[in-house]
Amino acid sequence: MRRAPLLLPALLVARGLLAGSIGMTEEAALARAFPGQTPQRRVVELNPEEVTLLEKASRSKLPSPKVTLFEVLNGGEVQGRAYLDQHVVRTMPETLLTVVDADGKVRMVLLLQFQDHPDYVPRDRWLKTIEGKPLDDQLAAGRAVPRVTGSTMTVDAALAAVRRALALDALLRSRK
Repeated sequence: MRRAPLLLPALLVARGLLAGSIGMTEEAALARAFPGQTPQRRVVELNPEEVTLLEKASRSKLPSPKVTLFEVLNGGEVQGRAYLDQHVVRTMPETLLTVVDADGKVRMVLLLQFQDHPDYVPRDRWLKTIEGKPLDDQLAAGRAVPRVTGSTMTVDAALAAVRRALALDALLRSRK
């Protein structure tokens, strides 16, 4: 009977390890996204009209009108952009960095933070299926991107973040 009180703390520690944060640092993600380059961090405050346009184009709610992005400039021209999207999947935070190429397609998606159970983490192999995709009706689970059995909420949240990044990229390009 004396072992039972010790069992609960052991289970709680194990649960904490299983539900721990998975991902990479912002610096590591940016180094992978832009090797040998130094991206500049920018925070953009969207006005209410832009928020409405972005939400309509991405078909998802924007977590905040303040958006963090990174730009690589060469001679004053934007050579590449990456968008940081922090959102909640189920009840736990997830952070993705979506790198967009010059023609408005996804170049890469990197997982920076995922604090839910590891069974639900978006795998690199699945994230690679998003590469090369533009913002259109095909950018959805079961269309141009495969579904993942048992991870529907994770897939939907990741695709919503990518759609927001692509919509934001189109909006920023149209500002110039």
